[in-house]
Amino acid sequence: MTHPTVATPVDRRTFLTRAGLAAAAACLTPRDLSAAGAPAAKPAPATHFEIGLLEKWFFDGGEGGPLKYTPEQMAQTLDEIGLDLELTLRRNGHITPEKAPDELPAMVEALARKQRKILWVALDTVRPDEPHWEKAVRVAKQLGIPSYRHRGFRYEGSRPLKAQIADFNAMAKDFAAANKEIGIQAVYQIHSGAHHAGAVAWDLDLILDGVDPQHFGVAFDVRHITVEQGLAWPTAVRLLAPRTVALCVKDFRWDDTRIVDVPLGQGRVKKAIVDQVVAAHGGPLPICIHIEYFRNSAGVLYPVPFEQRAGIVEAFRRDAQVLREWLGIA
Repeated sequence: MTHPTVATPVDRRTFLTRAGLAAAAACLTPRDLSAAGAPAAKPAPATHFEIGLLEKWFFDGGEGGPLKYTPEQMAQTLDEIGLDLELTLRRNGHITPEKAPDELPAMVEALARKQRKILWVALDTVRPDEPHWEKAVRVAKQLGIPSYRHRGFRYEGSRPLKAQIADFNAMAKDFAAANKEIGIQAVYQIHSGAHHAGAVAWDLDLILDGVDPQHFGVAFDVRHITVEQGLAWPTAVRLLAPRTVALCVKDFRWDDTRIVDVPLGQGRVKKAIVDQVVAAHGGPLPICIHIEYFRNSAGVLYPVPFEQRAGIVEAFRRDAQVLREWLGIA
C-alpha cells in the first residue's frame, strides 16, 4: 500500500488571523441555549454503533519504551476483543505526533487487515499554537480517521474563571477553523475535577459557544459527568446535546469521598444515562470504552506485555458486553 503524501500546513498566523475575524463577529451574536453552536443542517446520524477502546495498556511511551505493541500485535489484540481503537497520538503515547507520517499508516494498514479501524486519535494538544499537532491530524485525515481528541483545558491560579473561559473559547474557535480547513473533527472529552474546564457542563457550553460541533464537538463522558453532576446529569445531557458527537463510557463507585473505578455496570453509571445521550443525539454515535480499574497490586495502571494480555482482553470484552446489552445490540 502506498502511503499518502502529507499536505503542507497553512501558515498558522495568516490562517488564524482570517478565521479570527469571522469568529469575533460570531461572538457578538446572542446565544440560544437549546441549539447553541449547532450546524444549520446537521448530518444524518449513523445507522449503527461504532465502538472502540482507549489503549492505555499496550505501550509504555512512544519514545522507544521497552514495551510497545507492534501494529500487528495491536490488530490481533483488537480482533480478540472485538472493538476498534482510540489510538494515543501524543508525547509518550503509542505514536508521537512527529512520527505520525511514518508510523500511523502502518497501524491503519495492520488494523484494516483485521477489519478494525481507528475511531479517533487522542492528542495531548491544548493550544492551537503547539507544534506537530496539525501535521499529525492531517496525516490522520488522509488515512480516513475522522476525528481527534483534544487534551482539554485546565483552570489555573486565581485568575477569574470567566476570563479563562473567554480565552478557552478563543482557542476553541481557532481549532475549529483549522479543523474545518483540514476536514477533521475535534472532540472535547469531559473530565471530572476542580481544575478540568468543562467538568460542570455549563462552562463547556460557554467554552464552545459559537463553535460548530462538526468541527469541534463534545465527547460526553458518562463516568465523569456522573461524578460531577450527581442527580443533575439529565440537565447536562440536555444542555450539551447539540454539541455531543461522541460518547465515552466507564464506571465508578463512591467510597466515602474517594472515587473507586469499577467494571461497567457495577457502579454509579447506569443504562439510563447512555440511553438519554443516544436519544438526545438522535441515534447511534461513536462510543469509546475507557477502563480505569485494571491496575496492578500497587493500584497503578501498567503496560501489559503482549504475551500476558489475556486479563485486559477479558476486561474489555466484559465491559463491551455490558455496553452492547444496554444498547440493545448484544
